[in-house]
Amino acid sequence: MPVSRRRRAARLRAAYTRESLPLAASGIRSSRDSVAFGSGLGLDVCTASQRRMRALLALGLFNHGPSSLWPRRISLADVTRYTLVVSPRYDDLVITTRAPYNVTCWLVGRNDFSEIGLPGLRVERSHEDGWRLRHTPTGATMTVTSDRHGRLQGPADPGSNYSRLWTTDSPVTDDERTTLNSLPQLTADTETLLASLAVRLCTHAPDGSRDIGMWFYDLSGRPDRGTAHHRRLAVDGDQCTLHWDSDPHPEDLRAALTDPVIGLCGTTARPTSDGWLVRYGRVRLLAHPVAWRP
Repeated sequence: MPVSRRRRAARLRAAYTRESLPLAASGIRSSRDSVAFGSGLGLDVCTASQRRMRALLALGLFNHGPSSLWPRRISLADVTRYTLVVSPRYDDLVITTRAPYNVTCWLVGRNDFSEIGLPGLRVERSHEDGWRLRHTPTGATMTVTSDRHGRLQGPADPGSNYSRLWTTDSPVTDDERTTLNSLPQLTADTETLLASLAVRLCTHAPDGSRDIGMWFYDLSGRPDRGTAHHRRLAVDGDQCTLHWDSDPHPEDLRAALTDPVIGLCGTTARPTSDGWLVRYGRVRLLAHPVAWRP
């Protein structure tokens, strides 16, 4: 992709994702020149290992509360209580936040808090302002940093891992292995759709008319939809169902997935009696903006 076109794509992406321009440009560059306008601007172009890790992350993020199907006592949903920016790259998932320590402590387990985090996610390198993480079952990486451009400043600093988070020297535990084995089998299309939910946590319309708001807040000035923040994401083959009872507004989620600029390329949606039916490839996602009732 020519430099001028890449620069314009980065500006457009940043307008939707809240990334800084250098952060968005890094995501565009890392997509191996396969990004074009109208193709999601690199949000969904990634390695198979990245796609798998992001899909697993989505299962943790979108299961929360008494109806959760996340097979651990603690979900990952509280990560989204923090102000953050998600910047997907071809071979990395970068999260910038003013509280990298807090976010990382929700993502990675430790000896005295083994039921927290994404199973298998480990600290690979510690820096003063953030962490380089690796999901050992897939090999995919994640970066959490306070630098708004996504950088890990300075040399690696082993002493900065002061919460004693599990590192890549720590093997996957029996509990983590059991959790991973109990998660639903995911096809490539299902992984892509779930991953697209995870990387759009912070997307919004440049004119402020809609906003995903990290699934905890409405940042467009409209009234909040609720405060319980219960979520239930179920997967059965190519059929997925998502219930939630707070932000984002249903139309905002549909737009984030189908927008001609920032949406997942090839995704369509039509209204149902109580939500949306989203289609991507062979996958069907029924999105119900109400709490699930047994």
